[in-house]
Amino acid sequence: MKLRPRHAPIALDLAVAIGLLWGLLNTGQFEQAYRLGRACRHIWPDEERVALLLAFAQVELFDGPDPDTAAVLARSSACPSWNALLARRSGAA
Repeated sequence: MKLRPRHAPIALDLAVAIGLLWGLLNTGQFEQAYRLGRACRHIWPDEERVALLLAFAQVELFDGPDPDTAAVLARSSACPSWNALLARRSGAA
């Protein structure tokens, strides 16, 4: 029997923030997700998961991610399919 690789543990407050962001996005509350995401970016400026979720809120509200978020996404190789989705949604691809 093969064991599945475990993900690196993350801090509880970061896990809660990501869960809240995901929940807001899933319920179409993009303005609230954007505001929470901006606050989370101040706390965790290089956290890729927060940047990905914030970018989705920005794409839904505006024309695309702001320059700071776009820079984190450009450095991120964690989820190329999410980056491709954001590019399609913003009309860049």
